[in-house]
Amino acid sequence: MFEMSHGEMSHGEPIHGERAQGEVPLMDFTGFYARTTPLLGVLGMERLHQAKIAVAGCGGVGGAHAITMARLGVGRFHLADPGVFDPPDMNRQWAATGETMDRNKAKVYKETLRSINPAAEIEVFAEGVQPDNHGRFLEGANILLDCLDVSVPLEQRAALYAQAHEQGIFVITSPIIGFGCLVAASRPGDVGMEDFVSIFSYLLDHGTFPPGFHQIFVPHHLGLVEEGMASGKIPSLALAPLIATSLVATECLAFLLEGLEVASREPVTLPRMIAFDLMRLSYTVVHAGELLNTGGIKEGAELR
Repeated sequence: MFEMSHGEMSHGEPIHGERAQGEVPLMDFTGFYARTTPLLGVLGMERLHQAKIAVAGCGGVGGAHAITMARLGVGRFHLADPGVFDPPDMNRQWAATGETMDRNKAKVYKETLRSINPAAEIEVFAEGVQPDNHGRFLEGANILLDCLDVSVPLEQRAALYAQAHEQGIFVITSPIIGFGCLVAASRPGDVGMEDFVSIFSYLLDHGTFPPGFHQIFVPHHLGLVEEGMASGKIPSLALAPLIATSLVATECLAFLLEGLEVASREPVTLPRMIAFDLMRLSYTVVHAGELLNTGGIKEGAELR
């Protein structure tokens, strides 16, 4: 289970098990949280209120994740992105508008999250995630959301994963692919992100997706993404971040609320991954090895 700060408790116990007399959480259960609390419970909302999420990359996927988690009640964020909004971002990035062009993405999302929840604690890393700031970026985080651009060197991504795993942080990533996405996660003390790194490495080395992807995603769309990676202009749709953030937010809730009634299952973690493609009507929980295997996915692997 993730570690909480002083006075907090994990699993199904109250975060403020020893709340001082007269002390009340800085939460309004009749306002912002009124519609969420019946589903997640008071204890669940208190956990989310005190959780910290480190969002590495505030583009189409990262920005959507940040907004979704803020609306769910997460109260603390680290937002990292060195980039600025430009016109192509407006097809999928939630905070990309005419008014935000040429502005730093992480700074804009800080404003957006504060407009949703003025009490949110947010630190911006406008220099992005760099090898010399991993420790500070991950400090106090319960979850790392890896939404780094595909152009970020794989070695840097792997180093960030390794440090997060060492610090006991839940790691999750969700690259978008055409009409869907792939979700890979690792929980503290369990299998790391090595399987996902292997899949990413295969894509970079061969210029094509591993064999198993063709049984889950529309092959034509995979081909277009492969061509886009080669040219540096990967095609994307507005609906893909919507899918990715819904799947990722659910896995984050399953982790953060573990032990409470609302979290009816554990998060899906490596070596298992979630693959989703709307156009192929495919919702699959698959073993990483089957994606890399030239024999593809075994019959009956689709669980959802």
